[in-house]
Amino acid sequence: MQPRTLMLPIFCLAMAGTVTAMAAETELSETDVSKCPTNKQWQNAYNKGDAMAVADLYGLGGIEVTPEGISEGRAAIKERVQKDQEQEKLRNLIIVATKCDVEESFRWSSGRWNADSPHGPMSGFWTAIEAKDGDVWKIHNLTYNLRPPPAGK
Repeated sequence: MQPRTLMLPIFCLAMAGTVTAMAAETELSETDVSKCPTNKQWQNAYNKGDAMAVADLYGLGGIEVTPEGISEGRAAIKERVQKDQEQEKLRNLIIVATKCDVEESFRWSSGRWNADSPHGPMSGFWTAIEAKDGDVWKIHNLTYNLRPPPAGK
């Protein structure tokens, strides 16, 4: 195959990635947000300093994967959140869902977050997997990262 013949498929793949990335940054509509409200519940509990309310959003074997490591179970998650709050790692946390998919008993959501810290503004991305426990949704896995500071800082 000649190099010219490869240009169209490569261009199409590049454009598909660009469109997907742009779509991922779009905030959900009010209707879509109502299908995945856990991120706002998490945000509100954290900003109130209520580590127990954050931990209660998780299933019994809930897992958090964070830049600092993995926490498993509500007690470990509560302890991690309390420690963060005592050290005032994050203030004014804002969590925005940009994607939400709901099946009968599973829900997947993802988005971005930002907050103030003693070191300046911080931000990153997150994804959550939830399952129904009776009539209540519980987080089974929450993963988030920390966006590196801009180059030169």
